[in-house]
Amino acid sequence: MTRKTNKAGLDLIKKFEGFYAEAYLCPADVWTIGYGHTGDVKMGQVVTEPEAEQLLSKDLEVAGIAVQRYISVPLTDNQFSALVSFTFNLGAGSLKTSTLRKKLNQGNYDAVPPELARWVKTKGKTLPGLVRRRAAEGLFFMQPDDVPMENLPVPDDPSPMPQRIESSDGIVIIRTGYLADTITLEPGSVDDIGDSKYVRLSQNAPDGYVAALQNDLRSLGFEEAGEPDGAFGKKTTEAIRSFQETAGISRTGRVDGETRNALSAWLEQGWSKSSPPGRSGAEAEFLPGGIKLISPQIPHFSQGDPRWAQRSLNRGSSIRREGCAICCIAMVLGFYGRNINPGLLDAYLDANNGYSGNCVRWDIAGKYGVPGSGPELQYDRMMLTPGKEKELEAFLSQRIDRGLPTMVRVDYGTDPGLIYNHFVVCIGKTQDGLFVMNDPATHLGNGYQNTTDDNIIQKTTRKNGYTMVQLDYYDHK
Repeated sequence: MTRKTNKAGLDLIKKFEGFYAEAYLCPADVWTIGYGHTGDVKMGQVVTEPEAEQLLSKDLEVAGIAVQRYISVPLTDNQFSALVSFTFNLGAGSLKTSTLRKKLNQGNYDAVPPELARWVKTKGKTLPGLVRRRAAEGLFFMQPDDVPMENLPVPDDPSPMPQRIESSDGIVIIRTGYLADTITLEPGSVDDIGDSKYVRLSQNAPDGYVAALQNDLRSLGFEEAGEPDGAFGKKTTEAIRSFQETAGISRTGRVDGETRNALSAWLEQGWSKSSPPGRSGAEAEFLPGGIKLISPQIPHFSQGDPRWAQRSLNRGSSIRREGCAICCIAMVLGFYGRNINPGLLDAYLDANNGYSGNCVRWDIAGKYGVPGSGPELQYDRMMLTPGKEKELEAFLSQRIDRGLPTMVRVDYGTDPGLIYNHFVVCIGKTQDGLFVMNDPATHLGNGYQNTTDDNIIQKTTRKNGYTMVQLDYYDHK
């Protein structure tokens, strides 16, 4: 039975689509008419409002069928209708291939609003209307069904996405603003609190973003940020660099994806400048069971996922057969905030000369999805020197302590003519010095969900075992 969009959801969709009696070209250069109807629209076409409502009803039925097909967890009426709005606006294919779908089907309802917030661009440009729509859909998704639409705040300006953070003592906080956004804050940014005081600063930030950043820095013990004034000046820059140095991440002085991830982790874990991770002894850093995992989680992509498994690679093979490197690069780029999957990455590499023979051009891959004001990633590697395995392991262990993912080339030991056979991503370690991995070879290779021996690099029985031979990694420039 096809589920219907509720009245509140219909009102939300109508509000953002608006009624247009005459056909027009939308920002994506698609002929559109009525309430966002496309597909069979021609220049000069006209409709009445009742006709437009009939078209909308049919369009929403199609979008609703897609939501029911691709979302496997229970949804309230508001949750269902919010996803119908998203699907109607962007198409069923966007829902099908989205990280939103993956996270929601794993039961992570709280991931939906920030995932919605990623879908705000057309032709590479962020559209304020899409920002507002995704914000409204995210808020609507989180509202109980008995909340009237008129009580739902639909912002006139881009709104921060809600983000749920559970602290180490079990207290749940709903965070919004810069931590849940993709915007890069940097020296010169000023929000509504600081714009009247610092007219020389012209890089406008959304309301409250800079002041919230300054408050968070002070709460973590970085008092050099000074009193929150809404202006990203010298004091804030010094405080950010001090935080980045203490957290062991790139000391850019900007609040980019890597820094947001680190700030979120510190706020979540209750760390501070005087008590950073690792200062109170190694035991404090490990989870029950003696495992330390990089946080936030690094996504897992399987080569056999039907969404991209059959995609042909540049060398004539497929992601299912030889796409371990593509999957691992996508995992790492996903950690750095890129909206990505292996299929999208392969398409990007095809379009941007990202292959050299049978090899990925790492510098090109690292440019995928770079925000307009954000830093690029720089590729580097560390090869195993015979007899110096401990040095390789020590370097890998240090990157885990810094909360940074690393790709690992492994050898099966079955083909003397090959230096390595496979790629995995190291996501953590045990107290015994063993390394936990995300393995793209299988859907069971998610080391966060399955910490059995088969997802320990030195213990796995896959392919008669893995031996580490090289580390590949990205850091911010």
